[in-house]
Amino acid sequence: MRENSPLVFKYADIVAEGGLSLELEPDPAGYADLYDLPVAVNKVRLELALTVGPDSVFLAGKVRAELRLECSRCAEPLVRSFEDSFDEVYPDTVEYIDTRELIRETAGLLAPMKVLCSENCRGRCLVCGANRNRLVCACKTEKASPFEALKGLKLPEGGKPRKKKKDI
Repeated sequence: MRENSPLVFKYADIVAEGGLSLELEPDPAGYADLYDLPVAVNKVRLELALTVGPDSVFLAGKVRAELRLECSRCAEPLVRSFEDSFDEVYPDTVEYIDTRELIRETAGLLAPMKVLCSENCRGRCLVCGANRNRLVCACKTEKASPFEALKGLKLPEGGKPRKKKKDI
């Protein structure tokens, strides 16, 4: 256990101080492995409050992160900020309070599955790949009808399909 990490606290020190509140801005490179590309972490800000109870320490925290993302429709880069909070109770039987994994889990869940540069994003042309938010291309995209396969269907006289006879 690394005692010198700013995210690991000695239980006895927290109790002796009557609690602890702090704000940190750790190096975003320490969180870069949480996301697959094209998501990247620009900034991380942590707020931690450790409150002493009769036989435990309560941790309330908040993670704020500024993320570089890519629009799901047009693939343009964008930067958005996200935040989430967490809490945990540590019994008096622990020697150290290690918040690193809890913070990493919370930070790892910040990025949305689908992000748009705007609600009105028109995406990219399926034919030429042009960003349709910037250009109006001359490509023609034919929308295939789901009933196209039925055009060649031949029905017997009367317009109804024949029923199959069941074997007895």
